[in-house]
Amino acid sequence: MNNKNVFFFAEFDDLKPILTPIESIENIKYYEAGVFDFPDVPCYSTYSLIPNLGQVNSGDWNHCKFYAICPKSNPINKRLIPLKKGGVRYAIYQDNNPRSVILKAGGVFRDGILVAGSIGTISQDAFSMALFNSYAKLIKKNFSKIGTFYVGPNAKLKLQSGWRLVTNEKSPKEYDLKL
Repeated sequence: MNNKNVFFFAEFDDLKPILTPIESIENIKYYEAGVFDFPDVPCYSTYSLIPNLGQVNSGDWNHCKFYAICPKSNPINKRLIPLKKGGVRYAIYQDNNPRSVILKAGGVFRDGILVAGSIGTISQDAFSMALFNSYAKLIKKNFSKIGTFYVGPNAKLKLQSGWRLVTNEKSPKEYDLKL
């Protein structure tokens, strides 16, 4: 498997110039990914309908919501996870949805803390690679590169005004992104 990822810091307004142009040329939808207790997982026809995109409920980017971006014509594949106590859970990940790209938007955790995000793929599918490359190109064009991260214009203003840009807000401040 060949991982391709672009790591970034962005708030909602930073994401618009990345997500809007691709929606205008690609017929895509966004499925909330992860493990669910129910089979009907949230699906959105446009990023602008995703509740609180650009905001996160955790200061750790490993615990933030993420989305499988797929062609609208593709059904989402769910892996059933049997539970020891009975019943099942439903898992949506890229490994069983190769025609997708995974978006972890990151965003504002609370005042003064912005959590990193990423876009990536583990798939070698032509659609997945082309979609990932389109997103990566727009991020690289519209964001500033600081270290290994791309930083959106509003995120950069927050960094300059003293906000912490983090992958985990509990990490020591020396691990924060610095100018």
